[in-house]
Amino acid sequence: MNDDDLTTDLGRALHDHSDAMRGSSLALADVKGKARSIRRRRAATAVGGAVVAVALIVPTAAIASHQGHRTTPMPPATQSITPSPSPTASDDAQPLTGVLDVSDLPTGAAPAMDYLQDGTFHVADGSTFAVGTRHTPSQFVELADGSVVWRTVDPSGQAYVEIRDPDGTYHSPERIASDLSVNAAHSIVAWVTPSSQVMIWEGWASVPRALGGLIPGTDLRIGPVTGTGAAAPGKPGPSCVQSTCTVIVNVRDGSAPGQPWEVSDSGSQPLRDGGYLDIRDVSDAGLTIGLTKATDSSTCSKLLGGGEFQGFATCKNQLASFSPDGRLIQAWPGYFDGIGPGGIAVFDLEGNRLFERSATEQVQSYYDGETWEDDTHLLVPTYQDGRWALVRIASDGSMEYAVAPAKGPYDANPFILPTGGGLPSS
Repeated sequence: MNDDDLTTDLGRALHDHSDAMRGSSLALADVKGKARSIRRRRAATAVGGAVVAVALIVPTAAIASHQGHRTTPMPPATQSITPSPSPTASDDAQPLTGVLDVSDLPTGAAPAMDYLQDGTFHVADGSTFAVGTRHTPSQFVELADGSVVWRTVDPSGQAYVEIRDPDGTYHSPERIASDLSVNAAHSIVAWVTPSSQVMIWEGWASVPRALGGLIPGTDLRIGPVTGTGAAAPGKPGPSCVQSTCTVIVNVRDGSAPGQPWEVSDSGSQPLRDGGYLDIRDVSDAGLTIGLTKATDSSTCSKLLGGGEFQGFATCKNQLASFSPDGRLIQAWPGYFDGIGPGGIAVFDLEGNRLFERSATEQVQSYYDGETWEDDTHLLVPTYQDGRWALVRIASDGSMEYAVAPAKGPYDANPFILPTGGGLPSS
């Protein structure tokens, strides 16, 4: 039995016996063909909802997340990555290898990015302020020009986009039907309207604008915003026109297989290259990760590139998001039920799994809304034993608290991390 088989058995044992984790199942498999070299951005993966028949349910990310990538050349396929530990990591301070146990960790530095906790906005410099949105925040994106785009939700569950200009002025809420996604330069934000129209906001604009044509389907989920380029004259980032930006929308309707769509100023059309059912992320170097085939109890996903880069496929983990420099890939379990994944892994571009940590029958933990803090560290809101903590996980699997645990209900994550991560360094 190999490591992947052991991981799968461990994860399934957890979900078969855990009363604490329940919900909907995920799934996917091999990719055929070569993905087109899409240049990248980064997106928050859509919040998972129950889908009839083939369930492709995605936790908040990075929605992730998932984050902010820099424009970097693709590393050589033979390049090795040395995992980096958390600053406070030591062998005697870490839980058992392979176990996602966050009950007693060393305390590290505060998050190196802005975040929300219990509705209060925490700035990386240590200051705090109250959020001034009309409705309750569920997601936010910071833009290079100083504006902030919020996804908010009213008491009935209706979602809105609320834009705050750099001077603090808020635009009126507008109804939306998706999460938010942002490009690598943090100059373009995208979402889908209830009428199935992709809209984008360019940081210095006065109003959002439509991109492409309407997309057919009733279950549309925003994917990556791709395209990087020189800043617009006098502006802190490229416009969609200057970067030839593309917004990926993952369409999942009923029992039909998923189908990504590519939306740009040239129009909207199905994106069939690579055979993906769901595109999760695209790196600046043109590498693509996504899901390709699904059952009700397992998934497979694949990394594709161009030229001589071979990529890799796995049915043991779901490839979820690239690190900011595009050299590492964060992954979820290949299959999970419950309200969030109970396992996390990091791969390099050759398909080597640098670490994996999973919940067990004795250690009941899960996480929600993780994002990359830098090229080798993830920030992961994690729940265990009636407490939520913001955990920093390094590429070698070592862990520490970025925000100490506090009591809270299992289904109410108090943390919201910025979609696309913090602003890219200049």
